[in-house]
Amino acid sequence: MKTLFYILLFCLPALLGAQTVDSTAIRQVDSLLRVAQALAGQGNFEQALEVNAAAEKIAIEKLGPESAAFGRCCHNRGTMLLNKKDYTDSEKWHLKALAIREKTVGKEHPDYATSLNDLGVLYTTMGQYGKAEQLLIEAKEIRAKALGNEHPDYATSLNALGVLYTRMGQSGKAEQLLIEAKEIRAKAL
Repeated sequence: MKTLFYILLFCLPALLGAQTVDSTAIRQVDSLLRVAQALAGQGNFEQALEVNAAAEKIAIEKLGPESAAFGRCCHNRGTMLLNKKDYTDSEKWHLKALAIREKTVGKEHPDYATSLNDLGVLYTTMGQYGKAEQLLIEAKEIRAKALGNEHPDYATSLNALGVLYTRMGQSGKAEQLLIEAKEIRAKAL
């Protein structure tokens, strides 16, 4: 009993300290990602990528390369690279984010669906419609199950599929999805 007491006495502060470091690192990463997103929204991609790199460094050093925080960094970088039209690097980062999210949150989680959706958008942009459709449908199904079919993220999936079908020349399918997405957003927002 004494041994257990001493173990708890000496280990508990270390464990609590680790949790504080983790939560501080998560807040730092999330804060930097918000700054990077704001910069990217203003079209300042180079500076946004630098800020994202700072978030990546903290995530890797404090939380590890398989952490959810690093997965968010990868996803964010992939999105910025897509907006910069750097499709090859965007794909690399989106695939990394998808793999990390599969491990950290699982295949039924909305964050995993977001990675699928954004990778599908990338493939749509690249003209790889078969790959895009498969990913976008999976993202839509996960979001319907996890969030419901009245959620704005579900509408985002419908919209992405609608854009894909428009590009594929399937305007009937596209119109139906785009109208449904618009109606959901009108209700939700």
